[in-house]
Amino acid sequence: MKPASRPSARLAPGPWGRAALLALLIGMPCAAATAPLRIVAPTNQTMPLLRMAGDRPAEGLLKDFGELVARKLGRTPQFVALPSKRAQTALMRGEADLHCYVKPGWLQGDLLWTRPFLASAEVVAAQGDVPPLKRLAALRGEPVGTVLGYVYPRLEAAVGAPLLRQDATDADANLRRLAAGRVRYAVTDRNTLRYWAQRRPDPALREVAVIESYELGCALSPREAGLLGPINQAIDAMLADGSWERLIAAAMTPPLRLIAPTSSTPSSPRTETN
Repeated sequence: MKPASRPSARLAPGPWGRAALLALLIGMPCAAATAPLRIVAPTNQTMPLLRMAGDRPAEGLLKDFGELVARKLGRTPQFVALPSKRAQTALMRGEADLHCYVKPGWLQGDLLWTRPFLASAEVVAAQGDVPPLKRLAALRGEPVGTVLGYVYPRLEAAVGAPLLRQDATDADANLRRLAAGRVRYAVTDRNTLRYWAQRRPDPALREVAVIESYELGCALSPREAGLLGPINQAIDAMLADGSWERLIAAAMTPPLRLIAPTSSTPSSPRTETN
């Protein structure tokens, strides 16, 4: 004779248990959707790109750009203060999501690349009384102002020999040394040089040679591949609605050259290395 089956015992969750379970189920997707956008704040950059106050960005176009992108994505910007030479490792390890004002070839690894949004150039600067360079090869044997942690492969190839580097801690210190006459020439970014010249006209620093012109975008961590399409769309929206242009115009006169928005920005992952 088969014993009669007993009803299985069930514990009815109390009101507090049901509330906790509901909060957990509702909160899980929300937490993922509102994860901060972690943006590299390069501590060796200078204005108009970035000015740091301790380990926080105080002002600059990189701060403005990061905040605009995060807002378009519905995320909170979280800036990760790092020297530029550590940005690649942070992106590959997932310790940061985005590093901007860079281009393929400056960083290695299987990083993803957004569409470019700003144009600039790597140039040689000098004081006003120093003659222009007819050839970059003329810098062979000449001490040249550079920035610690930066590499200059195009210039070294043109010179045909290793540079006699005079490293400064950041781009601003590099131009200060040039203005003080400690070197006759320094390698810098065109936008940085223009900003310096507008605010410190004496002694006059000017561009005497162009090493390379380029278009700059952002490197994205491969662990955040799903963000590439939305970030490209956010960049196009910022360029189309004029919000990015207005920020640049407030920082620089005349404004910097933007990269026009595209009607069909690629959203698939793209990797480029040397």
